[in-house]
Amino acid sequence: MKRTVVLMLLVLLSLSPVFATGNKEGQPVATASFKEEVIVGVQSKTSGTNPTSQTSVAHKILFNLTHNSLVGYDEKSQKIVPELAVEWKTSSDLKTWTFTLRNDVTFQNGEKFAADDVLFTSEYGRTASNATVKSFWTGLESVKVLDDTHVELVLKAANLDLLYLISNEYFAILNREAVAADATKGPDIGTGPYMNKEYYSGDYTLLERYDHYWGELPVTKSLRFRYMPEGTARLAALENGEIDVCQAPNNTELDIIKANADLVLNTYQSTALTFLALNTADPILSDPDVRLAIAYAINVQDVIDGAASGFAGASNGMWGFFQYGYFDDWKSVGQASYVTNLETAKQYLAKSKHPNGASLKFTAASSWTVNALQIIQDQLKAINLNIEIEQVDAAGLSRKATSGDYQAIIYSVTFTAAGSDAVRIFTPGNSVNYARYNNARVNELFNLAASDMDDANRKAKYKEIQIIVHAECPYVPLYYANSGVAHSKEAEGAVYNTSGNHDYTYIKVAE
Repeated sequence: MKRTVVLMLLVLLSLSPVFATGNKEGQPVATASFKEEVIVGVQSKTSGTNPTSQTSVAHKILFNLTHNSLVGYDEKSQKIVPELAVEWKTSSDLKTWTFTLRNDVTFQNGEKFAADDVLFTSEYGRTASNATVKSFWTGLESVKVLDDTHVELVLKAANLDLLYLISNEYFAILNREAVAADATKGPDIGTGPYMNKEYYSGDYTLLERYDHYWGELPVTKSLRFRYMPEGTARLAALENGEIDVCQAPNNTELDIIKANADLVLNTYQSTALTFLALNTADPILSDPDVRLAIAYAINVQDVIDGAASGFAGASNGMWGFFQYGYFDDWKSVGQASYVTNLETAKQYLAKSKHPNGASLKFTAASSWTVNALQIIQDQLKAINLNIEIEQVDAAGLSRKATSGDYQAIIYSVTFTAAGSDAVRIFTPGNSVNYARYNNARVNELFNLAASDMDDANRKAKYKEIQIIVHAECPYVPLYYANSGVAHSKEAEGAVYNTSGNHDYTYIKVAE
């Protein structure tokens, strides 16, 4: 199980009381002083409990509780940590990775975890509905079972960042017997501390503790993630005791939380980048001059003030500011930041294939992203771009993102510290390449960088990628929003991460 800790904890208004922790598997868990069920109010509905089907942060929170990957990722140290694999080594050409596996792990159906389950997961992943998952597993040459506790992943191309990739929850290990017995619910069976009990999309997801978990057992018997899309409603439910945790309260209501002695507030600047993805496969938006006109016509600070209540930091590029290889010195390479400049925007549009303007449809789901688009809609009128706003629910946005049935969407993505993580948004065959972007040189540079052992050369390749992308503008980066989590003062043990991928494994609430 990942032992992630907080990267940035800006506000901690009070401390929760300390109680005894859980015990190892097979020993009784002291629960007398704690609630058996903890309820977390969340802003996103569950679309599925199969870890290979979803890559959003909201779903990764759940998969982190129900499943394990071969390795985990510690957000504070930005280092890989053991999970189902206790150690690993790679060949000199970085193509063959050998993992030594734990031999004391059982799946939630009672089956013992073994190397064959890694092989099965790779076979299953090659047919996954999610493009990111499918692309990774099809990118392997083979998976070889050496014995029950040793497995080899053989890559078609060398990749220094393999461990960062497989630490993602959507590469969790599945059980062959579970899927064979039930193709629909079998992937729900994992090796994590909690089991999927039931979920109703648009209502709640209920997890139940797995008492034969290989690690330290949680105190809390069940976790309920209750879908509550409106921040005001989540906070009201927290105040009156209906829920124990309120994820992402409205920034405009933080002072209310601070003034309530019964609540604890944790805030941080998110490492999730919010952006406008421009579908480069669209007849109008395939023109980079139109895309650049949009970028220079948008006043990001107005968007931050109006849609995020001013609680966000502007982004200067489509690469995590904390990520390996980050570059934003555009002036040094003869480019300019996407700072509002209507004259520049008009010049780009004038030399485009649509010099007299155009009509476009921008798509969003949540109320705050709709608010952001309304501000952008008003700004783009200045260059004669007429924007229709289409609002769908979260599931509808996900379907559109998968099918490419949109002209532009507002979305967010959380990067890891690995430079190669950006491959997900810039290359074809990935589920979060929302711009449908495909540049042969960018694809080549990602492949070359993956095996480049020279630090300076590798960073130079990532720099070139960012320069190309900035010039072609498939995305308009907007901001890193400030975010937070509020909980009752009786709650403790949760780990809140700036990625938004919070860990509720050991949360407990005093009665």
